[in-house]
Amino acid sequence: MDGIGAARLAVLIDAENVPLWTVEPLLAEIARYGKAQVRRAYGDWTGSLRSWKKTLLELSIRPVQVFAAVKGKNAADLALAIDAMDLLHSGSVDGICLASSDSDFTRLAERIREGGLAVYGFGEEKKTNPGLPAACDTFVFVETLAAAALPTPTATPGQALVPAQATPPTPRPPEATGETETFVPSPDTDTPPVAVAAPPKMKKAQTAPVAPPTRATTAELRADTALVSRLREAVTANTGPDGWTHLSAVGSAIRNVLSR
Repeated sequence: MDGIGAARLAVLIDAENVPLWTVEPLLAEIARYGKAQVRRAYGDWTGSLRSWKKTLLELSIRPVQVFAAVKGKNAADLALAIDAMDLLHSGSVDGICLASSDSDFTRLAERIREGGLAVYGFGEEKKTNPGLPAACDTFVFVETLAAAALPTPTATPGQALVPAQATPPTPRPPEATGETETFVPSPDTDTPPVAVAAPPKMKKAQTAPVAPPTRATTAELRADTALVSRLREAVTANTGPDGWTHLSAVGSAIRNVLSR
């Protein structure tokens, strides 16, 4: 391989175990590692997976039909594993991307890695057993891809994005503010008296009710690109050998950044 971007990759998607909304950002993430030369999605397309049709056509993903002959038996997993082994021995790809949260693919990921190919895993954090990420060279939780896919503010040509600034108040004449003028004689007898504005009368301060702080919504948190960037940096910098990061370490890293 000439570099990471030149790697030939096979993308095998367990459509019965991966949400449809993750497919597009997932392929965008895979493009960072190489070219998705093989794109396949496995499942029974005669049932609930019919909604995938538009996405499969737009992203050039080949659906592999696997009929669920017996309820409770995941035939799609077996078909995916067979194709993965065929690709491993074909020599046509440099790495295999497994899109699934199913821990049953842990041994498959280990076997692909033992065969000398790179293994990239993608799954939901709440469903993925720790053994599967450990068996992959790289594992990405799809929840992080959703945050990265949110649009960021852009400026038109010649226009910079700056925070809004308050307009300075317009000066008002003394009579409008209730101020008075006092004439102070000048020490020089040839100089006319100078008019000096008297200090305004102090008004009794009024205490306005303070509204309780509002809690940011999920959409607002995802749109905060600075927050998302800091979270990613903190997780990446504190990831251990097992691929997991302690929440306390992430919090300490973010507090250190804010205290600078």
